[in-house]
Amino acid sequence: MSTVQRNVQAPGRPDVSQPDSVLSKAHLLLSAFRQGVSTLGLTELSRRSGVSKASAHRLATELVELGYLTRTLGGYQLGLQVFELGRMVPGPAILRDVARPAMQDLRVVTRGIVHLAVPEGGECVYLDRIAGRNEVVVISSVGDRVPFHTTASGRIFLAHSDPDTIDQLDPAGLAALGSRNHAEATAVLAGIRTRRYAEERSTCFRGAKALAVPVVYPDSEQVVAAISVTVPLERRDEQHLLRALWATSSDIRGGLLRTYDDSMPYQSTKSHH
Repeated sequence: MSTVQRNVQAPGRPDVSQPDSVLSKAHLLLSAFRQGVSTLGLTELSRRSGVSKASAHRLATELVELGYLTRTLGGYQLGLQVFELGRMVPGPAILRDVARPAMQDLRVVTRGIVHLAVPEGGECVYLDRIAGRNEVVVISSVGDRVPFHTTASGRIFLAHSDPDTIDQLDPAGLAALGSRNHAEATAVLAGIRTRRYAEERSTCFRGAKALAVPVVYPDSEQVVAAISVTVPLERRDEQHLLRALWATSSDIRGGLLRTYDDSMPYQSTKSHH
């Protein structure tokens, strides 16, 4: 299969460098579901992926046969093969299993929506969530990816990123941090590292605020995850929430230490302070 690159401009998408290989096109089709829509018709699947409609139809048919996609009346959905393989990824699977009991305790203590997130490729990825059935879904689904600056957890990762990542913040990212330039943003993020928590107010959902703290990998200074709690904006018990979050972070770190394995492939954000 050829690996020659060609540039594709898909509607609503930036320029995409799309390799002319079957595997790369299949990757683009599956990645189209990252945008939070569970079902995509063929036309929309082609538009979001940047793969031509004819190629998208042919590859989607093969992916259905292999179990990576499912065909429904409304279009295509991710198949069970994706779910099953995702749960087998060692690092996130171990982290999620270790963190779950601590997250349940945090939910009881804070009565808030609890999230576990990890940094991946410059984005904040949500591994797990605990919320009540009648509570608003702040993050639409586990596996969602959002820019670092938009959430409290993401700001934890941004605060522990290398300086080049901070220097690449666009105007929207600077504004989200309440900064006018990169020097001010660097100072804001240094404050997050010092106080060991980040917050956001009404960014993800109007009327809600979130607090997040880092989870540091045992025997290192690497931030491998963030644990957060989202509560109504009118609540005024931040110190109570922070104490519970720090205790949960310590609990998760201890659990990771007990299950420590040198082969765990965490792609951690390195601290630079």
